[in-house]
Amino acid sequence: MQKLLTLIITGAIIYMIFQQNMKSLSPPEHLRPDAPKEQENKEPTKEEAMSGTFFERTLSSVLTNVLKTDEGRMFLESMFQPMNKPLAGNGSGFAMNNDSFVNSIFKIKTFDKGEKGPASCGHVVTVNYKILTMANLVMEEGTKTFSLGSGKIAPGVDAVITGMKTGQTRHATITNKYIPETAGDKISAFKVNVLLQKIIPDNFIDDDVKIFDDQIAYKIPLVCGNKAIYHAKITQLKDGKVIYNSKDSGKKIKMIIGNMNYPMIFSHALHNKIPVGSRTVIAKGRKFKSYTTNNSIIFPEKQLPNNEYFMLELFDFDSSIVTQNQTFSGINVISKSK
Repeated sequence: MQKLLTLIITGAIIYMIFQQNMKSLSPPEHLRPDAPKEQENKEPTKEEAMSGTFFERTLSSVLTNVLKTDEGRMFLESMFQPMNKPLAGNGSGFAMNNDSFVNSIFKIKTFDKGEKGPASCGHVVTVNYKILTMANLVMEEGTKTFSLGSGKIAPGVDAVITGMKTGQTRHATITNKYIPETAGDKISAFKVNVLLQKIIPDNFIDDDVKIFDDQIAYKIPLVCGNKAIYHAKITQLKDGKVIYNSKDSGKKIKMIIGNMNYPMIFSHALHNKIPVGSRTVIAKGRKFKSYTTNNSIIFPEKQLPNNEYFMLELFDFDSSIVTQNQTFSGINVISKSK
């Protein structure tokens, strides 16, 4: 269904551009030499005033329904993303499957260039933070050190911090719409301001990691702290040898994105992944270590060669997003100063 919708919208855009170009190349009917005199001041009929042919009206209806939702509007914007940005690379690809979508959902604004980083889900960070109501009343503030994915501050905040560098500040808005487990809370949305002070360990995902998605979608993406259920396969590129395949065990991987016992590249690749289709990641062996040891729960007694390239494939996602059992209710107003 998703691929059909993508095809319909793409066809609509191409058709409308073609029609517009054709109209611009030909003069209006009443100005043509062979046009009847009575057409010069003729008013369009009711049928002619409607939005074109049956095909045009159908496409218009589809586009209208898609654009009724925030995700639909972001999806349409993503259709144009490949025109001015590369399709592959760290944080690149279609807008719907990278940090651009997460930034749009949480209305993230980043200040300053920063120094060390970026922080990936699973890193231990120290942040100075402030949580505010939508009317800018302070609900909670302080400094905490925690691992991204553990949700120690409030739902969604870990996703906002992911991608930051030390010294950077971010402002964001987090709503119940994108945090399913808080849908029944009285607080429907809150603002968060964070300053990233420190990242541990000093081991970051760099530009030699390439990420590809096989399709775009406008569903809510997985983010740092969510529970992800999926299959994974790791292949050594130099000889095509399969190092690991979760299908061999007959069980899908079930993990909280940010679990420090899994390879760091897993959490990095899962954050911002829309749980449809597949995601392919090309990275060196050193990225398949966990943040805590040189091994991981995937390779409990094995280390991959640091500088050899491997391909990680993530697929067969459970499309239901299951997040940690957190609520807004634990946040209390501690100040009324703006």
